[in-house]
Amino acid sequence: MENPECPQCGNSLANGVAVCGACGKEVEVDEIALPAKENDKEKKPGTQKVYAVLVVFLVILGGMTILIFIGLLPKPIKSFSTAAIVNGEKISIAELDQKIDIYKKMSGQNSQLVSATPEGKAAMANTRMQLLNKMIQEKILVTEAAREKITVTPQEIAERIAAIKQSMKFSDKDFAAFLKNHAMTPTNFEKRIEKDILIAKLIVKGTQGNGLTTEAFIEELNKKAKVEVFDK
Repeated sequence: MENPECPQCGNSLANGVAVCGACGKEVEVDEIALPAKENDKEKKPGTQKVYAVLVVFLVILGGMTILIFIGLLPKPIKSFSTAAIVNGEKISIAELDQKIDIYKKMSGQNSQLVSATPEGKAAMANTRMQLLNKMIQEKILVTEAAREKITVTPQEIAERIAAIKQSMKFSDKDFAAFLKNHAMTPTNFEKRIEKDILIAKLIVKGTQGNGLTTEAFIEELNKKAKVEVFDK
């Protein structure tokens, strides 16, 4: 360990010495200056630059956080994969695009023709929003059915599909062609039927239990729903 220095003349003092031998100053213990460590004197080159960049980055990041919080910047949750979030459940852009594709195939619209004019683009944007609103409404009902612990059995789904085939007088081959024309697989159709049954059960339970009409019950659910729309 190196000897302390005199605070007045800088002379090296022996340990325990109370008077500097060079200048005669009486030295108090709390006045003794210890020499700076060699590591402190020789700071690594570039360290100060790194610290400066880090400070600037933190300031920018903090500023962005504040702007997001007060609403001047969009929330980062708005991603390219999310169309909307309903009661904590995500509706993806991919799901919405699939609905658009089915709509085009069913209506016989060509995507290039639709987007060829400003009117066509506006019409497609309007259709996209209408389909998204339908998906949001469906999601509100389905999430409420889940909250109410309403379930559908595989037998109920099979019976509903059999009834549809019978009412439309479809053979298995006709039914397969019907699904293909509507851009649906058997699994997709079964999920569609499951949702329909869930929603029907929910409405029966909600209207009978609360003495409301179907419209009034759905309106109540819509008021309580937490909906964030990102695809606009």
